[in-house]
Amino acid sequence: MLRLNAFGVGINGFYLAIDTVVLPVLVLFLAPEALKNTYLAALGLSGLLVAGAIQVIVGRLSDRTRSPLGKRVPYLLGGSVLISLGMVGIGLAPTFWLLFAVWLFIQANINISYGPYQALIQDLVPGARTGVASAFKILADVVGGVAFIKISTVFMGRYAFGDSIEWLWITLGVLGINLLVAAGITSATVLTRQEKPGSKSPANGRPAAQSSGLHPQLTLFLISRWFMVTAVIVFQTYGLFFLRDKVGLETPVQALGNMVLVVGGAVAAGAYLAGWFSDRIGRKPVILAGAAGAALSTATILWAGSTTEVLVIATFIGFSVGALLSSNWALANEMGTAGKEALHMGVVNLATIGGAASAKMLGPGVDLLNRASPASGYSALLIGCAVMFVVGGILLMPLKTNPDSA
Repeated sequence: MLRLNAFGVGINGFYLAIDTVVLPVLVLFLAPEALKNTYLAALGLSGLLVAGAIQVIVGRLSDRTRSPLGKRVPYLLGGSVLISLGMVGIGLAPTFWLLFAVWLFIQANINISYGPYQALIQDLVPGARTGVASAFKILADVVGGVAFIKISTVFMGRYAFGDSIEWLWITLGVLGINLLVAAGITSATVLTRQEKPGSKSPANGRPAAQSSGLHPQLTLFLISRWFMVTAVIVFQTYGLFFLRDKVGLETPVQALGNMVLVVGGAVAAGAYLAGWFSDRIGRKPVILAGAAGAALSTATILWAGSTTEVLVIATFIGFSVGALLSSNWALANEMGTAGKEALHMGVVNLATIGGAASAKMLGPGVDLLNRASPASGYSALLIGCAVMFVVGGILLMPLKTNPDSA
Protein backbone atom coordinates (compact mmCIF):
# COMPACT_ATOMS: atom_id res chain seq x y z
CA MET A 1 0.00 0.00 0.00
CA LEU A 2 2.82 2.40 0.84
CA ARG A 3 4.61 1.80 -2.46
CA LEU A 4 1.40 1.96 -4.47
CA ASN A 5 0.61 5.38 -2.99
CA ALA A 6 4.18 6.75 -3.08
CA PHE A 7 3.22 8.91 -6.06
CA GLY A 8 0.80 10.76 -3.80
CA VAL A 9 3.76 11.99 -1.76
CA GLY A 10 5.53 13.18 -4.89
CA ILE A 11 2.70 14.82 -6.81
CA ASN A 12 0.94 16.42 -3.84
CA GLY A 13 4.24 17.55 -2.34
CA PHE A 14 5.09 19.20 -5.65
CA TYR A 15 1.71 20.78 -6.32
CA LEU A 16 1.05 22.11 -2.82
CA ALA A 17 4.59 23.46 -2.41
CA ILE A 18 4.39 25.29 -5.74
CA ASP A 19 0.84 26.54 -5.20
CA THR A 20 1.24 27.56 -1.54
CA VAL A 21 4.83 28.84 -1.41
CA VAL A 22 6.68 29.20 -4.72
CA LEU A 23 4.00 30.91 -6.83
CA PRO A 24 2.98 33.45 -4.14
CA VAL A 25 6.63 34.40 -3.60
CA LEU A 26 7.24 34.80 -7.34
CA VAL A 27 4.04 36.83 -7.72
CA LEU A 28 5.33 39.28 -5.10
CA PHE A 29 8.28 39.98 -7.41
CA LEU A 30 6.57 39.77 -10.81
CA ALA A 31 3.15 41.37 -10.20
CA PRO A 32 2.08 44.88 -9.12
CA GLU A 33 1.74 45.10 -5.33
CA ALA A 34 -1.85 46.36 -5.47
CA LEU A 35 -2.91 43.49 -7.73
CA LYS A 36 -0.94 40.59 -6.23
CA ASN A 37 -4.05 38.68 -5.11
CA THR A 38 -5.64 39.15 -8.54
CA TYR A 39 -2.56 37.84 -10.34
CA LEU A 40 -2.26 34.90 -7.95
CA ALA A 41 -5.95 34.11 -8.46
CA ALA A 42 -5.40 34.12 -12.25
CA LEU A 43 -2.67 31.50 -11.90
CA GLY A 44 -4.78 29.30 -9.68
CA LEU A 45 -8.02 29.58 -11.62
CA SER A 46 -6.46 28.90 -15.01
CA GLY A 47 -4.71 25.84 -13.62
CA LEU A 48 -7.97 24.45 -12.26
CA LEU A 49 -9.74 24.96 -15.59
CA VAL A 50 -6.98 22.96 -17.26
CA ALA A 51 -7.34 20.27 -14.57
CA GLY A 52 -11.08 19.90 -15.15
CA ALA A 53 -10.61 19.43 -18.90
CA ILE A 54 -7.50 17.24 -18.88
CA GLN A 55 -8.65 14.67 -16.30
CA VAL A 56 -11.79 13.82 -18.28
CA ILE A 57 -9.89 13.41 -21.56
CA VAL A 58 -6.88 11.53 -20.18
CA GLY A 59 -9.06 9.30 -18.00
CA ARG A 60 -10.87 7.95 -21.06
CA LEU A 61 -7.61 7.55 -22.98
CA SER A 62 -5.98 5.72 -20.07
CA ASP A 63 -8.90 3.29 -19.75
CA ARG A 64 -8.48 2.36 -23.43
CA THR A 65 -4.67 2.24 -23.53
CA ARG A 66 -2.99 -1.08 -24.25
CA SER A 67 0.81 -1.02 -23.93
CA PRO A 68 3.64 -3.17 -22.51
CA LEU A 69 3.57 -0.89 -19.44
CA GLY A 70 -0.18 -1.23 -18.98
CA LYS A 71 -2.79 1.51 -19.14
CA ARG A 72 -1.69 3.77 -16.22
CA VAL A 73 2.11 3.75 -16.01
CA PRO A 74 2.82 5.48 -19.38
CA TYR A 75 0.79 8.50 -18.28
CA LEU A 76 2.21 8.52 -14.77
CA LEU A 77 5.83 8.46 -15.95
CA GLY A 78 5.36 10.67 -19.02
CA GLY A 79 3.50 13.35 -17.11
CA SER A 80 6.11 13.38 -14.35
CA VAL A 81 8.99 13.85 -16.79
CA LEU A 82 7.22 16.73 -18.52
CA ILE A 83 6.41 18.35 -15.17
CA SER A 84 10.10 18.28 -14.29
CA LEU A 85 10.98 19.89 -17.61
CA GLY A 86 8.35 22.55 -17.03
CA MET A 87 9.94 23.49 -13.72
CA VAL A 88 12.94 24.81 -15.65
CA GLY A 89 10.56 27.38 -17.11
CA ILE A 90 9.51 28.49 -13.63
CA GLY A 91 13.11 29.21 -12.74
CA LEU A 92 13.76 31.11 -15.97
CA ALA A 93 10.49 33.09 -16.23
CA PRO A 94 11.36 36.83 -16.26
CA THR A 95 7.75 38.07 -16.42
CA PHE A 96 4.42 37.10 -14.91
CA TRP A 97 2.92 36.16 -18.27
CA LEU A 98 5.72 33.74 -19.10
CA LEU A 99 5.26 32.23 -15.63
CA PHE A 100 1.53 31.99 -16.42
CA ALA A 101 2.21 30.02 -19.64
CA VAL A 102 4.67 27.67 -17.94
CA TRP A 103 2.20 27.00 -15.12
CA LEU A 104 -0.52 26.01 -17.62
CA PHE A 105 1.90 23.52 -19.20
CA ILE A 106 2.78 22.08 -15.79
CA GLN A 107 -0.88 21.86 -14.72
CA ALA A 108 -1.76 19.95 -17.86
CA ASN A 109 0.94 17.37 -17.15
CA ILE A 110 0.06 17.15 -13.44
CA ASN A 111 -3.38 15.95 -14.48
CA ILE A 112 -2.04 13.70 -17.24
CA SER A 113 -0.22 11.74 -14.52
CA TYR A 114 -2.59 12.23 -11.57
CA GLY A 115 -5.84 11.22 -13.32
CA PRO A 116 -4.69 7.66 -14.16
CA TYR A 117 -2.99 7.38 -10.75
CA GLN A 118 -6.36 7.82 -9.05
CA ALA A 119 -7.62 4.68 -10.79
CA LEU A 120 -4.92 2.40 -9.36
CA ILE A 121 -6.90 1.44 -6.25
CA GLN A 122 -9.77 0.18 -8.39
CA ASP A 123 -7.32 -1.58 -10.72
CA LEU A 124 -5.23 -3.42 -8.13
CA VAL A 125 -6.95 -3.49 -4.74
CA PRO A 126 -9.72 -5.98 -3.87
CA GLY A 127 -13.02 -4.37 -2.97
CA ALA A 128 -12.76 -5.54 0.65
CA ARG A 129 -9.55 -3.51 1.13
CA THR A 130 -10.57 -0.32 -0.68
CA GLY A 131 -11.03 1.55 2.61
CA VAL A 132 -7.53 0.67 3.81
CA ALA A 133 -6.03 1.63 0.46
CA SER A 134 -7.89 4.95 0.52
CA ALA A 135 -6.56 5.67 4.01
CA PHE A 136 -2.99 5.14 2.80
CA LYS A 137 -3.64 7.44 -0.15
CA ILE A 138 -4.86 10.23 2.14
CA LEU A 139 -1.85 9.73 4.41
CA ALA A 140 0.50 9.95 1.43
CA ASP A 141 -1.17 13.18 0.28
CA VAL A 142 -0.87 14.79 3.72
CA VAL A 143 2.73 13.68 4.27
CA GLY A 144 3.81 14.92 0.85
CA GLY A 145 2.07 18.26 1.22
CA VAL A 146 3.28 18.97 4.76
CA ALA A 147 6.88 17.87 4.21
CA PHE A 148 7.50 19.73 0.98
CA ILE A 149 5.64 22.89 1.89
CA LYS A 150 7.90 23.07 4.94
CA ILE A 151 11.04 22.38 2.91
CA SER A 152 10.01 24.98 0.34
CA THR A 153 9.38 27.67 2.97
CA VAL A 154 12.89 27.13 4.37
CA PHE A 155 14.51 27.56 0.95
CA MET A 156 12.20 30.24 -0.47
CA GLY A 157 12.56 32.28 2.72
CA ARG A 158 16.15 32.90 1.59
CA TYR A 159 15.20 33.81 -1.97
CA ALA A 160 15.40 37.32 -3.37
CA PHE A 161 14.57 37.79 -7.04
CA GLY A 162 17.75 38.09 -9.09
CA ASP A 163 20.11 38.19 -6.10
CA SER A 164 19.86 34.73 -4.54
CA ILE A 165 18.12 32.82 -7.30
CA GLU A 166 20.02 29.66 -6.40
CA TRP A 167 17.48 29.09 -3.61
CA LEU A 168 14.68 28.97 -6.17
CA TRP A 169 16.61 26.38 -8.19
CA ILE A 170 17.33 24.34 -5.06
CA THR A 171 13.62 24.35 -4.21
CA LEU A 172 12.60 23.29 -7.72
CA GLY A 173 15.32 20.63 -7.81
CA VAL A 174 14.19 19.01 -4.56
CA LEU A 175 10.56 18.97 -5.70
CA GLY A 176 11.47 17.52 -9.10
CA ILE A 177 13.67 14.74 -7.70
CA ASN A 178 11.01 13.77 -5.17
CA LEU A 179 8.38 13.65 -7.91
CA LEU A 180 10.46 11.42 -10.22
CA VAL A 181 11.50 9.03 -7.43
CA ALA A 182 7.91 8.71 -6.22
CA ALA A 183 6.68 8.09 -9.79
CA GLY A 184 9.31 5.40 -10.21
CA ILE A 185 8.33 3.61 -6.97
CA THR A 186 4.63 3.54 -7.78
CA SER A 187 5.24 2.55 -11.41
CA ALA A 188 7.47 -0.37 -10.37
CA THR A 189 4.81 -1.51 -7.91
CA VAL A 190 2.09 -1.36 -10.56
CA LEU A 191 4.20 -3.28 -13.08
CA THR A 192 4.74 -6.14 -10.62
CA ARG A 193 1.06 -6.33 -9.61
CA GLN A 194 -0.97 -5.44 -12.66
CA GLU A 195 -3.27 -8.06 -14.09
CA LYS A 196 -1.64 -10.85 -16.09
CA PRO A 197 -3.41 -12.49 -19.04
CA GLY A 198 -5.97 -14.99 -17.75
CA SER A 199 -5.79 -13.78 -14.15
CA LYS A 200 -8.76 -12.65 -12.13
CA SER A 201 -9.05 -8.91 -11.58
CA PRO A 202 -9.26 -7.84 -7.95
CA ALA A 203 -12.28 -5.76 -8.91
CA ASN A 204 -14.24 -8.92 -9.80
CA GLY A 205 -17.05 -9.71 -7.42
CA ARG A 206 -18.22 -6.13 -7.04
CA PRO A 207 -21.98 -5.76 -7.50
CA ALA A 208 -23.38 -4.69 -10.85
CA ALA A 209 -25.37 -1.51 -11.21
CA GLN A 210 -28.83 -1.69 -9.72
CA SER A 211 -30.12 1.67 -10.96
CA SER A 212 -29.99 3.58 -14.22
CA GLY A 213 -28.68 6.84 -12.79
CA LEU A 214 -26.61 8.43 -10.05
CA HIS A 215 -27.81 9.13 -6.52
CA PRO A 216 -31.00 11.23 -6.64
CA GLN A 217 -29.66 13.65 -4.02
CA LEU A 218 -26.18 13.93 -5.51
CA THR A 219 -26.79 17.54 -6.60
CA LEU A 220 -27.46 18.54 -2.99
CA PHE A 221 -24.24 16.86 -1.90
CA LEU A 222 -22.25 18.56 -4.67
CA ILE A 223 -23.48 22.02 -3.71
CA SER A 224 -22.59 21.34 -0.07
CA ARG A 225 -19.13 20.08 -1.05
CA TRP A 226 -18.57 23.12 -3.27
CA PHE A 227 -19.17 25.46 -0.33
CA MET A 228 -16.87 23.51 1.97
CA VAL A 229 -14.01 23.06 -0.50
CA THR A 230 -14.12 26.77 -1.36
CA ALA A 231 -13.69 27.61 2.33
CA VAL A 232 -10.86 25.10 2.79
CA ILE A 233 -8.86 26.30 -0.23
CA VAL A 234 -9.04 30.00 0.69
CA PHE A 235 -6.37 29.97 3.39
CA GLN A 236 -4.14 27.68 1.36
CA THR A 237 -4.26 30.24 -1.47
CA TYR A 238 -4.06 33.54 0.41
CA GLY A 239 -2.44 32.43 3.67
CA LEU A 240 0.98 33.90 2.93
CA PHE A 241 -0.45 37.34 2.11
CA PHE A 242 -2.78 37.19 5.15
CA LEU A 243 0.15 36.55 7.50
CA ARG A 244 2.11 39.43 5.97
CA ASP A 245 -0.62 42.07 5.56
CA LYS A 246 -3.26 41.30 8.19
CA VAL A 247 -1.28 39.73 11.06
CA GLY A 248 1.79 41.84 10.28
CA LEU A 249 4.44 39.10 10.59
CA GLU A 250 7.91 40.14 9.44
CA THR A 251 8.85 36.65 8.19
CA PRO A 252 5.58 35.25 6.80
CA VAL A 253 7.24 32.54 4.68
CA GLN A 254 8.98 30.99 7.69
CA ALA A 255 5.83 31.36 9.81
CA LEU A 256 3.82 29.56 7.13
CA GLY A 257 6.35 26.73 7.12
CA ASN A 258 6.05 26.27 10.90
CA MET A 259 2.27 26.34 10.66
CA VAL A 260 2.20 23.66 7.98
CA LEU A 261 3.98 21.11 10.19
CA VAL A 262 1.62 21.55 13.12
CA VAL A 263 -1.56 22.04 11.12
CA GLY A 264 -0.72 19.06 8.89
CA GLY A 265 -0.47 16.86 11.97
CA ALA A 266 -3.81 18.22 13.18
CA VAL A 267 -5.42 17.47 9.80
CA ALA A 268 -4.12 13.89 9.90
CA ALA A 269 -5.36 13.38 13.49
CA GLY A 270 -8.77 14.82 12.66
CA ALA A 271 -9.09 12.66 9.55
CA TYR A 272 -8.16 9.46 11.40
CA LEU A 273 -10.51 10.06 14.32
CA ALA A 274 -13.32 11.11 11.99
CA GLY A 275 -12.97 7.87 10.04
CA TRP A 276 -13.26 5.86 13.25
CA PHE A 277 -16.25 7.82 14.60
CA SER A 278 -18.13 8.08 11.30
CA ASP A 279 -18.08 4.28 10.93
CA ARG A 280 -19.87 4.07 14.29
CA ILE A 281 -22.20 7.06 14.49
CA GLY A 282 -22.65 7.93 10.81
CA ARG A 283 -21.07 10.42 8.38
CA LYS A 284 -23.32 13.45 8.76
CA PRO A 285 -22.87 14.04 12.53
CA VAL A 286 -19.07 14.09 12.12
CA ILE A 287 -19.29 16.36 9.06
CA LEU A 288 -21.53 18.79 10.93
CA ALA A 289 -19.18 18.82 13.93
CA GLY A 290 -16.18 19.44 11.66
CA ALA A 291 -17.98 22.23 9.80
CA ALA A 292 -18.97 23.94 13.05
CA GLY A 293 -15.43 23.72 14.43
CA ALA A 294 -13.92 25.01 11.19
CA ALA A 295 -16.36 27.94 11.05
CA LEU A 296 -15.68 29.00 14.64
CA SER A 297 -11.90 28.68 14.32
CA THR A 298 -11.80 30.53 10.98
CA ALA A 299 -13.70 33.48 12.45
CA THR A 300 -11.50 33.50 15.56
CA ILE A 301 -8.24 33.82 13.60
CA LEU A 302 -9.26 37.37 12.64
CA TRP A 303 -8.17 38.48 16.12
CA ALA A 304 -4.78 36.74 16.01
CA GLY A 305 -1.88 39.15 16.42
CA SER A 306 1.17 36.92 16.74
CA THR A 307 2.71 33.79 15.30
CA THR A 308 1.77 31.80 18.41
CA GLU A 309 -1.87 32.86 18.30
CA VAL A 310 -2.11 32.09 14.59
CA LEU A 311 -0.51 28.68 15.15
CA VAL A 312 -2.88 27.69 17.98
CA ILE A 313 -6.03 28.73 16.10
CA ALA A 314 -4.80 27.21 12.83
CA THR A 315 -4.31 23.90 14.65
CA PHE A 316 -8.00 23.85 15.56
CA ILE A 317 -8.87 24.74 11.97
CA GLY A 318 -6.71 21.87 10.72
CA PHE A 319 -8.26 19.32 13.07
CA SER A 320 -11.80 20.40 12.11
CA VAL A 321 -11.01 20.42 8.39
CA GLY A 322 -9.41 16.97 8.63
CA ALA A 323 -12.53 15.58 10.29
CA LEU A 324 -14.76 17.34 7.76
CA LEU A 325 -12.92 16.20 4.64
CA SER A 326 -12.45 12.60 5.79
CA SER A 327 -16.12 12.09 6.62
CA ASN A 328 -17.25 13.98 3.53
CA TRP A 329 -15.13 11.74 1.29
CA ALA A 330 -16.53 8.64 3.02
CA LEU A 331 -20.06 9.96 2.43
CA ALA A 332 -19.24 10.61 -1.23
CA ASN A 333 -18.19 6.96 -1.66
CA GLU A 334 -21.21 5.74 0.29
CA MET A 335 -23.55 7.55 -2.11
CA GLY A 336 -22.02 5.93 -5.18
CA THR A 337 -24.11 3.85 -7.60
CA ALA A 338 -22.87 0.29 -8.03
CA GLY A 339 -21.34 -0.17 -11.47
CA LYS A 340 -20.96 3.59 -11.98
CA GLU A 341 -18.34 4.31 -9.33
CA ALA A 342 -15.88 6.07 -11.66
CA LEU A 343 -18.60 8.28 -13.15
CA HIS A 344 -19.85 9.13 -9.65
CA MET A 345 -16.40 10.05 -8.29
CA GLY A 346 -15.63 12.01 -11.45
CA VAL A 347 -18.69 14.16 -10.82
CA VAL A 348 -17.65 14.58 -7.17
CA ASN A 349 -14.19 15.72 -8.32
CA LEU A 350 -15.76 18.33 -10.58
CA ALA A 351 -17.41 19.84 -7.49
CA THR A 352 -14.02 19.78 -5.77
CA ILE A 353 -12.38 21.58 -8.68
CA GLY A 354 -15.27 24.04 -8.79
CA GLY A 355 -14.83 24.88 -5.12
CA ALA A 356 -11.10 25.36 -5.54
CA ALA A 357 -11.70 27.57 -8.60
CA SER A 358 -14.18 29.68 -6.64
CA ALA A 359 -11.56 30.29 -3.96
CA LYS A 360 -9.09 31.46 -6.59
CA MET A 361 -11.67 33.85 -8.08
CA LEU A 362 -11.97 35.74 -4.80
CA GLY A 363 -8.57 37.41 -5.29
CA PRO A 364 -9.81 40.54 -7.14
CA GLY A 365 -12.42 41.18 -4.44
CA VAL A 366 -9.78 40.92 -1.73
CA ASP A 367 -7.58 43.46 -3.53
CA LEU A 368 -10.53 45.82 -4.05
CA LEU A 369 -11.49 45.78 -0.36
CA ASN A 370 -7.87 46.12 0.72
CA ARG A 371 -7.55 49.28 -1.35
CA ALA A 372 -10.68 50.70 0.28
CA SER A 373 -9.46 49.84 3.79
CA PRO A 374 -6.11 48.17 4.60
CA ALA A 375 -6.45 44.40 5.23
CA SER A 376 -10.28 44.59 5.21
CA GLY A 377 -10.33 42.17 2.28
CA TYR A 378 -8.85 39.42 4.44
CA SER A 379 -11.45 40.02 7.15
CA ALA A 380 -14.29 39.69 4.64
CA LEU A 381 -12.63 36.60 3.16
CA LEU A 382 -12.43 34.75 6.48
CA ILE A 383 -15.94 35.72 7.57
CA GLY A 384 -17.17 34.43 4.22
CA CYS A 385 -15.30 31.14 4.81
CA ALA A 386 -16.98 30.67 8.19
CA VAL A 387 -20.39 31.21 6.58
CA MET A 388 -19.61 28.72 3.80
CA PHE A 389 -18.66 26.00 6.31
CA VAL A 390 -22.00 26.51 8.07
CA VAL A 391 -24.05 26.56 4.85
CA GLY A 392 -22.27 23.46 3.54
CA GLY A 393 -23.13 21.58 6.73
CA ILE A 394 -26.77 22.69 6.75
CA LEU A 395 -27.28 21.55 3.15
CA LEU A 396 -26.36 17.98 4.12
CA MET A 397 -28.96 17.68 6.88
CA PRO A 398 -31.86 16.46 4.67
CA LEU A 399 -29.61 14.13 2.64
CA LYS A 400 -30.23 10.35 2.72
CA THR A 401 -27.55 7.95 1.52
CA ASN A 402 -30.07 5.24 0.62
CA PRO A 403 -31.55 6.16 -2.79
CA ASP A 404 -34.68 4.16 -2.10
CA SER A 405 -35.48 6.38 0.90
CA ALA A 406 -34.22 9.65 -0.59
